[in-house]
Amino acid sequence: MIGREFRQPLKNEITQARLKELKLPVLLIAGAADMSTPPSLSRMIAAEIAGSRVAFIPESGHSSYWEQPELFNRAVLDHVGAVK
Repeated sequence: MIGREFRQPLKNEITQARLKELKLPVLLIAGAADMSTPPSLSRMIAAEIAGSRVAFIPESGHSSYWEQPELFNRAVLDHVGAVK
């Protein structure tokens, strides 16, 4: 059972055009071994958001916050500290 009719609907549809409208500091965090949202997809998303940054967490998959919490937290704190 795969398809839109079997998934919970998104509150907001995410499109390239909508990503381009974002005007806030965005940090995308991805595990280097993420198979759900691989680094290549994270780079594509970041390319649509002006001024965004991407942090790749080594030796982690989709749950980098759990698999590598120290590295995840450092990426978040560095991003928050850099926002002016």
